[in-house]
Amino acid sequence: MGSVSNLVYYASVSKGTTILAEHSGPGDDLAMVAIECLGKVPSLHSRFTYTTNGRMFNCLMDGAFTYCAIVDQALGKQKAFGFLEKVRDEFKLLLMSQGWALDGVALEAYCLNDDFMVVYRHLVKPLVGIPQKELDHMWEQTLARQSAESGADAGDDSEDHTCLLPEHHVHSEKKGSHLLESLTWKANSKRVQQQVIEVKEIMMTNSGKALDKGQKLQTTGGGNAPTYEDIHMSRSPSRRMEGRQMASYMWWHTVKVILIFDLIVCLLLFAVWLGLCKGFQCIGRH
Repeated sequence: MGSVSNLVYYASVSKGTTILAEHSGPGDDLAMVAIECLGKVPSLHSRFTYTTNGRMFNCLMDGAFTYCAIVDQALGKQKAFGFLEKVRDEFKLLLMSQGWALDGVALEAYCLNDDFMVVYRHLVKPLVGIPQKELDHMWEQTLARQSAESGADAGDDSEDHTCLLPEHHVHSEKKGSHLLESLTWKANSKRVQQQVIEVKEIMMTNSGKALDKGQKLQTTGGGNAPTYEDIHMSRSPSRRMEGRQMASYMWWHTVKVILIFDLIVCLLLFAVWLGLCKGFQCIGRH
């Protein structure tokens, strides 16, 4: 599993191309890139997004100010703009608390940087996850490993090669245990679907064999050659219907057993999660 890190690399509040307050992640110096992008933001737009090389440049224009953020693509557009909306609301509260006008006429470059730094740190803290480049790399490695295993076990149809990677559209801000629970749930769902398909095929095959065997016993049990009437009766629609009903009944019975078993497992996992988190305290922390 890839390393979990903060997915917000840069954020700023500006008036035109004048930066009033900004936040940079550790090791990231994207101020010049942000200023260049701000100069290219199209007019008459309230929102703007540009994605390149696994990163998204998001802008929210509201009144005299522009709120921008450079985030990892794994964060997603919806959460990126949700973050910018929170920045906007907090920035307006800061202006009103210090007596600044909301049009920002008297504001100078970086004049609110120190005051707004604490707010930025608080807002970016929960926005963590696995970066998109690492997700892509993990996906490529898994495909290569699965291809090698399929080549080595080409004759073995019983081996399960279920991929346990997260989807690219899954929001990767969840930390260790939450991400693991998501992966486990998806793997269980895929495994249940595969088991249902295999059970259905086995039931249909077995019922067909049973009907063929019954037809052979009826036609050969008396030692006489089968007559035209016997062959016609063995192929009658009513017998085929009985065979289908039997197969359908056995299949549904097996599916119910599997679903009940998986439901019990999920309830046990949920009970363990409730015990570890002491109820729903883990959800309340976010």
